Amino acid sequence: MSPYYRGGYDPIPASAADLRHIAQAEKYRTEPVLKYKSSGRCLEIGPWRGVICSNMKDAGFEVTAIEMDAACVSFLRDKLGIEAIESVDPAESMRQLRPGFDVIISWHSMEHLPHPWMVIEEASKLLAPGGILLLAMPNPDSYEFARLKGRWYHLDTPRHLHLFPVKTLVDVCRRNGLESIEITTADRFSQIQSRQAWYNLGRSLVPVPYLNRLAGATTGRLLSKLTHRQQMAEGRGSAYTAVFVRK
Repeated sequence: MSPYYRGGYDPIPASAADLRHIAQAEKYRTEPVLKYKSSGRCLEIGPWRGVICSNMKDAGFEVTAIEMDAACVSFLRDKLGIEAIESVDPAESMRQLRPGFDVIISWHSMEHLPHPWMVIEEASKLLAPGGILLLAMPNPDSYEFARLKGRWYHLDTPRHLHLFPVKTLVDVCRRNGLESIEITTADRFSQIQSRQAWYNLGRSLVPVPYLNRLAGATTGRLLSKLTHRQQMAEGRGSAYTAVFVRK
């Protein structure tokens, strides 16, 4: 799958200070876990450039990350100063870690893994009793997917290998001793994902360079407004954020 990730999703910053500047605007990603935990050990699966790692470290957590991209791993180690493990098999890497994590986070990385349910199984073993697991993924029950079908941007083929309906995710977690305490499809990131989906639909309708960006921006704003009620209905948002606790 490496050729499909060449260039990544976002550029790697030049320094930890640059990353912190970016991360300031994305603290909403860690808010769901910081309501329950204020310190301890944190593991992130698939951090890429490390926005969440940076915010969790600044919040006082001891952070470990598992990432497949070598350049990202070097940045996380050398610039951010956290333990970063280079691996294309997170579940296997998790088996080598010492249990007792207070927080484990997978923010839109589970859908990229060939065996995501194995990561959930290992997460349940690594979490301390009362530990928090945060999972965020695209929502296959979303209003947009029902309308756009194969043109839905967040299918992101071939990089996305699995999409979990929320019910399936809850069932898998429950079988591993993890109880859901908070799930939403109407948070800020879901709204961002929704605008992105409509924007890319607009771009695809006008295959002319530069003009397609204008079409995407115009279409994205218009369709986001027209469908806001449907896509913000609980359960129908573009993505979900789910918080589980180890019983």
